[in-house]
Amino acid sequence: MLWAVIMAGGSGTRFWPESRKNKPKQFLKIFGHKTLLEQTADRVRPLIDRRRILVVTQASNVPLVVKLLKIPASQVIGEPVGRNTAPCAALAAAVALRRDPEAVLAILPSDHRIDDESAYRKALRAALEEARARKMPVTFGIRPAYPHTGFGYLEFGRRSGSRNRFAVHVLKRFCEKPGLARARSFVRAGRYYWNSGMFVWRADELLRATREHQPKIHDLAVKIASGELKAGMKKWFSRMPSVSIDYGLMERIREGILAIPGSFGWNDLGGWQVLPEMWTRDAQRNVVRGRAILIDSFDNIVKCDRRLVALVGVRDQVVVDTPDALLVCHRNKTESVRHVVAALEKKKWKEFL
Repeated sequence: MLWAVIMAGGSGTRFWPESRKNKPKQFLKIFGHKTLLEQTADRVRPLIDRRRILVVTQASNVPLVVKLLKIPASQVIGEPVGRNTAPCAALAAAVALRRDPEAVLAILPSDHRIDDESAYRKALRAALEEARARKMPVTFGIRPAYPHTGFGYLEFGRRSGSRNRFAVHVLKRFCEKPGLARARSFVRAGRYYWNSGMFVWRADELLRATREHQPKIHDLAVKIASGELKAGMKKWFSRMPSVSIDYGLMERIREGILAIPGSFGWNDLGGWQVLPEMWTRDAQRNVVRGRAILIDSFDNIVKCDRRLVALVGVRDQVVVDTPDALLVCHRNKTESVRHVVAALEKKKWKEFL
């Protein structure tokens, strides 16, 4: 009954210069020996049959997804243009319903790290049972380890029960990425959690909510799913409004969303600044992948593939060296790396995108 919808259409601009349009973040081996996409699929396979895995990605990357995950092309939805996550979810729901009228979707980003995969699957199972029984979407909140300003937050409301030993709360509201002072107040309050961006939702209920709040997305998704998928995507998908699940759907549902606290070692790989949490640090708290010499340098992140990189008297920098591009930025500015990509697009320097 549970389907996985893996959202793999992002461009991963904050991991530039390694993440490029022809090989975005989800196809990189940032940690481990498999790509982030493969790790996402592997995590759910003990719980979800291979035939119930759908992947939404760029049309140009469909063959790569088929090769990596060893699934039929009919399970990979290729987007000719990017239209954010609400169209992605609605389309996957329409496709799944044609094959399984009882489908419940686990809508999962393709770029997360999960350390405790057993606990993660138990949380997914609890969310499946809750979503199926109560006909409500379920999301996961991660208790904040510190006042992160790069994540959105969830404000948990009253507890409404439990499922398989997981507390289930009514979600009070979504909160946009805060400034530092507000993030600190969230952490102190104790009822705010990081927004994991993962949802478990009955496919029929997702489409019902889309019909109510995003009727154009609903109508186009149903139209595309009712015919030959590839042809429908090419003809109709570009007409989809570009809107996220959070803004387009979840924030418009009043008192109708459930939230489960997730304790399974979650990390949103949003940019280079997360690597010290996963890679080994040296005595000067530097994180290095590749050949590098660091002298009197502290708290740096260095990734280099071919050339030797040397740092002298440098602190709190990110250095990423690739064959055709070099990134140097302060660790506190990694969220702004996407502006480099925007500048490259403006200059039409396509060879670096």
